[in-house]
Amino acid sequence: MGLIEEARARRDRQPAPRPIDYARMSAIYPKQKAALTRAVRTGDPEKVAAVCKKAVAEWNEIGAWPDEWSRWQRALYDVLPIFDSIRLEDL
Repeated sequence: MGLIEEARARRDRQPAPRPIDYARMSAIYPKQKAALTRAVRTGDPEKVAAVCKKAVAEWNEIGAWPDEWSRWQRALYDVLPIFDSIRLEDL
């Protein structure tokens, strides 16, 4: 089997994409931003990480991340020591 055939076989085994729940995203996004702001103001890395982890889980359930997902990543970077960062996906 050639590379193209293997790629097609992998593609065909993938589940169909889920529709994005835009209504749910619109409902929870402002609450997520507020929760992130509150966590950042505490200066507690564990609280920021918990808010980020919860947001990522919700985004994954919805089927898409918001355009401003990097707000959560920057908050996580800012609350951790330099050269000791973690990515949202790793939470």
